[in-house]
Amino acid sequence: MNTAESIRVGCLGSVVWTRIEGAANHENAACIKAFLVDRFDRGWRKFVVDLRDCRGIDSTFIGMLYRLAVKVASSDPLGIVDVINPGERNAKSIQKLGLDDYIHLDLRGERWQSERALVEENLTKASCEKPVNQIEHAEFVLQAHEALIAANEENQNRFCDVVEYLRRELAEAREKNS
Repeated sequence: MNTAESIRVGCLGSVVWTRIEGAANHENAACIKAFLVDRFDRGWRKFVVDLRDCRGIDSTFIGMLYRLAVKVASSDPLGIVDVINPGERNAKSIQKLGLDDYIHLDLRGERWQSERALVEENLTKASCEKPVNQIEHAEFVLQAHEALIAANEENQNRFCDVVEYLRRELAEAREKNS
């Protein structure tokens, strides 16, 4: 990630808040996932991902959000994964994959008004504690894409080549390491 990009995170009451500045993609999705899953494991069930300053999201990032949304929905009917300030392009990326039933989109900027006021003073830069190795990264990207395919059968055609490639790469990498 370059200096113009950052991930800012925090917990505001019962809400876990993440703001992405720059790109939301396979390069930073594992770091974001680590923070979000840690908070899920600690009992939080309301997650807001603010894409106000995000210039684009990729399928790995969307798959990571979808996997979190499924966990939240299965553990708490009042839980939510809410994407705010997605911008038209990012919103279309999520909608095109058929995931807006799980990943809620705030297209009008109406939700989380009281929390929005607290965000600037309470978010801190996320820290990735350890770099992800090549095999872990490939597994993470594969899991994200398998989740997208499981979420919507139309995504099979979109990502079947990616999944096949990643499976081959993983098999080769594991063979080299064994």
